[in-house]
Amino acid sequence: GGGRVRDRWDSRQLGGGAWGGPARVCAGRARAGLQPARAGPSDETGIRLEPTRFDTETTKEVEELTATEPDVEDRAASDEALGEIAVPRRDVVGTAEPVCAVSAGPREDPTMLVECHPHADPDTWLLENPGFVSGGNLRWWRDQFCPEERAAESRGEGDAYDALTGPAAAVDAGAEGLIFLPCMQGAMAPEWNGAARGVFYGLSLAHTRAHLTRAVLEGSAFALRDILDAMSNAGLEVRRLTIVGGGAKGALWRQIKADVTGLPVRVPVNLETTATGAAALAAVGAGLYKDVASAAGAFVAYRPDEHQPDPERRAIYNEAYGRYRDVYYALKPVFERA
Repeated sequence: GGGRVRDRWDSRQLGGGAWGGPARVCAGRARAGLQPARAGPSDETGIRLEPTRFDTETTKEVEELTATEPDVEDRAASDEALGEIAVPRRDVVGTAEPVCAVSAGPREDPTMLVECHPHADPDTWLLENPGFVSGGNLRWWRDQFCPEERAAESRGEGDAYDALTGPAAAVDAGAEGLIFLPCMQGAMAPEWNGAARGVFYGLSLAHTRAHLTRAVLEGSAFALRDILDAMSNAGLEVRRLTIVGGGAKGALWRQIKADVTGLPVRVPVNLETTATGAAALAAVGAGLYKDVASAAGAFVAYRPDEHQPDPERRAIYNEAYGRYRDVYYALKPVFERA
């Protein structure tokens, strides 16, 4: 019919404990009139790429995670099927970054940083963090502290974000000790905390605006790593990032995320994928494709310039990531009192 693609259920909505375990999530499928999750025939995989959670009212960057199960092969013998569907995030103020991955079966994150939901594809399940403020931080930085770049853009002299991030690319990884907590509207990583606020830590007279710009980009990448670690702790191995949305246009940001996470990063040819995903789902519903993976493979193509993590920068970011977490947890009591 003309209703929602799928009712959204999770174990917390079904009651009984922090998660309630896979049995309660399966009960959610039954209550919603959905089929139980299944891995599929042996010549198929139980993994597909997650349809994008994308807010059509704001410019969002979404990390799509190519994930692999230890006991199943990739569906359609590859990880090249990416589908996007429009799921408006009207509860998010500004530009956010949902992080999603697909699993053959329900999984449980004891920290609840990552939720488990039924997927639009009835054969799979969705692991997600519903989105921390990410591109919104960079937009705030541009709007409040970069009037010259904005004025140049209004005169048709290039993109303000390119002018802003260009000097940041010349700054060494780690921004010479500067850390940014991307908590401008509370935190969704490393934990859910509505009292948390954005922080620049480690400022010195040696830092320039380019250092602060790079720290903003790196802070979002550290939050992404928090979420990937939670997925790993839930038993899901992530081996690639696919980024869509406005933030995917920045080559520096893509490379920082590859270096921080240690994963290759790719982008589809069409970055604004909401309509494409809706069309793919409609094609499956109309019987033109047998399943979501087949439709996604037909609808989506990827750019050849995949970003690979740099081992030296990866080592620098491992240390910086630890300091990012130390700063957050050291300030947590301050957030709670403010």
